[in-house]
Amino acid sequence: MLWDVDTEDWKYRDPAKVARTVITKAQPNDVVLLHDIHPTSVAAVPRILRVLTARGYHFVSVSHLRATL
Repeated sequence: MLWDVDTEDWKYRDPAKVARTVITKAQPNDVVLLHDIHPTSVAAVPRILRVLTARGYHFVSVSHLRATL
């Protein structure tokens, strides 16, 4: 699976920066790369989901995407 938005969360260990990157760059049907091994990335997810959900985005897992190919 290739991604459309690279948060560079390995480089910037700041939840606010990771969230801003996703929120400003994400477009409909994009795949966002986040690494759950970084606590700061995990901490960014609630804000990302809250803001993008309010904008009408719907989220699915990679497993779901693969099943629909």
